[in-house]
Amino acid sequence: MLITRIKAHHFKTYHALDLDLNVSEDKPLVLIGGANGGGKTTLFQAVCGALYGLKIQTEAQFHELYNTGDNARSGHANPTSPSEQGIKHITLEIHFEGHLMGEEKLHMLTRRYEVSTSGKKTEVVEYVNANFGGMKYAFNTAMPQRERMKHQTEIAKIIKANLPEELSRYFLFDAMESGALVREDEINRVIRENIESVMGFGKYLQLGRVAETLAKRTNAERLKLENEKHEYMRLLGEKRQLEARAAALEQERTECFAFRRKNTSLYEALKIDLDEGFTITRSIEQTKKEIETILSKERSYHSAAQGFTQNFEQHVILPNLAHTLRSELALIISTKNAVEKEGGETIKRETVERIVREALRYLRDKAALDETSTQALEPSLETSLVEYLVSARMSSAQADFYEFLNQQEVRALENLLHGAHTNPFAAMMEQKTQVISQLERLPALEQSLEERRTHAASKDFSLLRLFERNENTIELHTEEQKRITTDLAAIETRLHAFDIQMDNAADPKYDILQKLKPFFLETGATLLQAKKRQIEMTMMQDLNINLVPYRSVIDRVEISDSLTDLSFRMYHASGNEIALNQLNTASKQIVVQCLLKALHEFGEYNPPVMIDTVMGALDEASRQTVLKNYFPELSHQTILLSSDSEIRPDGDFDTLAPFISRIYTLRRDKERQCTEIEEGYFGKRLAGS
Repeated sequence: MLITRIKAHHFKTYHALDLDLNVSEDKPLVLIGGANGGGKTTLFQAVCGALYGLKIQTEAQFHELYNTGDNARSGHANPTSPSEQGIKHITLEIHFEGHLMGEEKLHMLTRRYEVSTSGKKTEVVEYVNANFGGMKYAFNTAMPQRERMKHQTEIAKIIKANLPEELSRYFLFDAMESGALVREDEINRVIRENIESVMGFGKYLQLGRVAETLAKRTNAERLKLENEKHEYMRLLGEKRQLEARAAALEQERTECFAFRRKNTSLYEALKIDLDEGFTITRSIEQTKKEIETILSKERSYHSAAQGFTQNFEQHVILPNLAHTLRSELALIISTKNAVEKEGGETIKRETVERIVREALRYLRDKAALDETSTQALEPSLETSLVEYLVSARMSSAQADFYEFLNQQEVRALENLLHGAHTNPFAAMMEQKTQVISQLERLPALEQSLEERRTHAASKDFSLLRLFERNENTIELHTEEQKRITTDLAAIETRLHAFDIQMDNAADPKYDILQKLKPFFLETGATLLQAKKRQIEMTMMQDLNINLVPYRSVIDRVEISDSLTDLSFRMYHASGNEIALNQLNTASKQIVVQCLLKALHEFGEYNPPVMIDTVMGALDEASRQTVLKNYFPELSHQTILLSSDSEIRPDGDFDTLAPFISRIYTLRRDKERQCTEIEEGYFGKRLAGS
């Protein structure tokens, strides 16, 4: 397959692109330069889109791909171009030489996309026109399915015969991504996929699996007992489900690994930002607490001022009154206390009468009074003594000048005289000064708080959760795959344990089915052995030249003999294995690119190679090696998309010039918002042009 021309109209950064990509046998390179954002990757996407179609589902997706400058020009009052006068469209057209029924033919394929509105329904319609070696096909996605599928299938068959879409990523690729393929446990999977797909061995494995399924289905039909047949079929169904689940898990793991490769750097950067975010969060909390403390002190001051106002008499008037009337109050209190004390010593009349009777009885008992005189005098003597004692006690009592004051009022006067009275005014004024000083800081604190909140809110950390969820998914899927492998082995053991009953009559169909799976596997293994040594030798030679850290010291490269468990290893001249996962990024890129070169050379397909960001992560020594030894020999047509910092106009260009058929430079017109094509490579020209 040889791409001879690519055209693009209104596609992303291109208003009108038309590139001649023809190469000669001795000059297989096309070098296309451009600054970052100049349209190199878009050109890469245009080639893939022209071959396999753009996956445009909605009007919004159409406008995302439609040239921005053309969108602006379509609003002009006097449109000048046909596209401005008519319906907006995106058109991709590719010309290539390829196989058609065993012959090399010239093919042309055009894909046009328009937004169509019918009633309330809006959809994007794809129009496809193809001329494959003189045979013409045309369809659009608005046609009835049956009519459309006939032409669509024919076009897909011809494209697949030259470069199947599933293999395109191995020949139309980004060099920066190729190094990422050699990571952790992915290298053997990548090699297995490449060899199975590009070399065509995968179909033998698939045929072997189909033969195995048919053979086991036949075995189920030959089981002696119906219950054994039922169990056998149940196990087969369970096995198919487990195999389907294993395939789905592998696909999801592949997508998870791709997500990991794409987002690892951003994830690590976000983790650093998250740690900084915790510091900002703590600072925000401290600032909020400081603001709350100031506001709390303000509220406390207002509360104190309000309390002082409401209790002004207690804090000011009463203490001054007590100080002024101190002597008078002391006199009243002492007088009332004295009266109260004497009043407490007053004896009741009944008590006096009882004491007098007892005294007279005592005297009589002691014979101080004779009985006759005592009896004669006792009533009058007792009365006289009682009256005397009562009147004597009353005459000695102190007069009470403050009789109008009751006991509670006297206690109140004592509290007024002896109570601890304080005036909080001075302390309150000091508190006011402090509050005013701190309130002056409040605007600055609030501004600082808002700035920190804005900074904390400016980061989107959702990728952290997605990345960690992705890592967890990889781990869970890996564990589930291990369990499925164990379960499949157990089911396989049980399937082989069934007693297959053979009839006496010969069954050719059964005999053939039993032989098909080993036949296909043996055929695939034989083909692998036939090409394995060629791949190993080619890779060893290329790695000894291009893999700078191990140049000339790689003793051998080994690919395993089993189609079902393909693996790749390389060994140092000293005998030790060179661990792939321990290579640096540049070396990993070289390993994968050397593999792709070998597969391109010995595979069933002969596609062109198109490489974006051609130098990827290569260091200076690796760059020079790749320029001299890799690109010129990679394919019959190699299209390189490069910036001037990758393939440098001074030096690098001269190294490649003898192998270059065509050179272009993509220039971004910022005013017209589109990419223009210039002859030459950043001002450099090929000799004789």
